[in-house]
Amino acid sequence: MKKTPCPCNPTAEYHNCCEPYHLGKTYPTRQETLMRSRYSAYVLHNIDYLKLTWHSTTCPNDFDDMDATKWLGLKINKIHENSDNQEYFVEFIARYKDSNQNGKADKIHELSRFIYENERLVYIDGEFL
Repeated sequence: MKKTPCPCNPTAEYHNCCEPYHLGKTYPTRQETLMRSRYSAYVLHNIDYLKLTWHSTTCPNDFDDMDATKWLGLKINKIHENSDNQEYFVEFIARYKDSNQNGKADKIHELSRFIYENERLVYIDGEFL
């Protein structure tokens, strides 16, 4: 049986890393794990998982541009929380190529913010750095 690397971490097997989240067998409880599983969902075009893990007030209705993006890698820079406000943060860099930009490589450098909604940690928004 061929081992499939996980998009969020090529040294981990998808079956043991993000797949259980994507299949709904379990749900991430830490912001880094949620960030990684969301990145993998982007790579795999798993829109249902992205919607599940996105705050209801900020989740987009349209995911049409997903097919134009080829994700190349994820690097987590920093993880922290503001326990007073119950906010959780992940600073990351995600590299990608966009076919709408002639396949030119680019990156997203973001500080993502996560909060709890309906007793689940969800992505609410991010600040580009």
